[in-house]
Amino acid sequence: MRTLHSYGKSMAVIITFLLALMMLMPPNMAYAASTYTATGTESGADIAAIIAGTKPDASGNPYDSVEFPAGNYKYDLPDSVIISRPVKVKADTGAKVEFKGGSFRAHNNSADITFTGAGSFEMNNLNSYGFFSSNVNAKFNFDHTDFTIDGAKNFGIYAFGGCTMNIKGGSFTVKNCSNTGNEGGIEFDKGKLNVSDGAQLIVENNGNGNFGDIYMNGAMEVTGAKTKVIINESKAGFSGYGMVLAGGGTLKVDAGSVDINTSAAGRGINAGSNATNTIDLVNGAKLNVTANGGIATSGIRRAKVSVKGGSVLDVKGYSYAFDGSLLEASDRALVTLNGKVMDNASLKVFTGGTNGSTIMGGSVLENYKTSVVNGVVTENPAGNHLDNQPVNAAGEKLMRFDLKNFENSNIDITADPGNAAHPAYTYRVGKNHDGTAYVWAPAVEVRFWQSKEALDKDEADKMIASLSTIRGNKLGFVGAKVPEAPKAPAGKVFSHWVNANTGRAFDSNAAFSEQRTNVYPVYKDVPAGGNNSTKKVVKVHKVSPRTGDASMIFLYGGLVVGAVVVLMVLIKIRRRA
Repeated sequence: MRTLHSYGKSMAVIITFLLALMMLMPPNMAYAASTYTATGTESGADIAAIIAGTKPDASGNPYDSVEFPAGNYKYDLPDSVIISRPVKVKADTGAKVEFKGGSFRAHNNSADITFTGAGSFEMNNLNSYGFFSSNVNAKFNFDHTDFTIDGAKNFGIYAFGGCTMNIKGGSFTVKNCSNTGNEGGIEFDKGKLNVSDGAQLIVENNGNGNFGDIYMNGAMEVTGAKTKVIINESKAGFSGYGMVLAGGGTLKVDAGSVDINTSAAGRGINAGSNATNTIDLVNGAKLNVTANGGIATSGIRRAKVSVKGGSVLDVKGYSYAFDGSLLEASDRALVTLNGKVMDNASLKVFTGGTNGSTIMGGSVLENYKTSVVNGVVTENPAGNHLDNQPVNAAGEKLMRFDLKNFENSNIDITADPGNAAHPAYTYRVGKNHDGTAYVWAPAVEVRFWQSKEALDKDEADKMIASLSTIRGNKLGFVGAKVPEAPKAPAGKVFSHWVNANTGRAFDSNAAFSEQRTNVYPVYKDVPAGGNNSTKKVVKVHKVSPRTGDASMIFLYGGLVVGAVVVLMVLIKIRRRA
């Protein structure tokens, strides 16, 4: 058997051999992270190769980062700068880096480029694209820096095969792209575009609008209260758009804001299907879609838009604010659909999409043919701007109640006693519309009749008033006032109102849940000596309780004087005795 000592000697030999081998290794086999510091004297091809990793450091390894100190840098890039690895490009404070001609492209899973720093980057006069990706796993990152793409021949950003693009903080602008073609500013055919951490993304004056300034067949998410996306469309025509949601494209705005302004296009947001193309506004998000001129046919076309958590949706300036689109409003939403012709409908022939509103909360301004004002169903002066009457989640048709000075409060809606499929729920209102909350809720009616006979015969011309309130609430909650009783018949006076549904006296301060409550007056005979009797006039001698009757003063005075005289006589007689 071999001894432990012999094993130790063998191990020592092996370790010595490995150490010697390491001494013979070339330097570039021991990798260490490295940074290339630009000087401005590099050629465009050199800086492109350094960023791409094809021009290595002294050890033969790609640079992990490229840094631009303060100063101005201008490079004419080759057509394609292929990114196939993680690399960071940083512009220090005071650095202004300008790239012309070429584009950054990603084709494999490892492609991951990050632009960062307090300086700025600009790509202009580009031969094709600014950024191009054919791999959904590729990553383009912009971390708290200022980046501009100005004047690409085609799309400024084209995620043909998809990618993940993260814009965190800073500003990012795509403008004046596809000036001679039918492409646009940004197109995603797959993947995800994330804008967050207070970033400002501006996309404007791109293409002829066929693909929109942003064309999203992926997922776009805007996150953070200070994060903002602005689309300014100015070149599209009848078939052009500000933004497109195609295929499975979606937009989610979480506390951030998106402003889409069109001045030439026919549509603000154009989607393919309100079943798959969704727009979700949550946690105080804002989406404003505004036409400042141009064709301006549809604000949001064929999308499903959900507004909740105090979020705001405002669509105005288009013939159809919603065209073949679905609205879901809840939880303190603030929604304004202001179409010149229709607020929520489907443009005939061209749209091919269903439309409608499901409202469970919020102040939602869209114009149905009637609304309830102070408890009275009132015709809308603007007419009907809806194809379909709004409903709640249970499918109940809703009425709009215009409630003055109502905000930041909840409304309890009771279950429908006549239909178990209509449960109770709470309707929440946050901000209102300039002092008026437009609340959509199930309405119940209270009818007041001249008499029980008129009620029994259903004589409509003898109905005094019809008042409506929100199911489970008082008439006064919506500003309704009980009418005065009708003139009493001869020999009668009004006694009280009767609730025909219960047979008991009507309580105007009660909450009403039944679909309809009928009310009629009850009269009673004029009491004897009442208002119609002739009263005998009786003269009453009034006596002041404090001073007494003046005519009795002399009598009282005489009695007092007499008593005094008698008393004095008695005293005198007693002394003599």
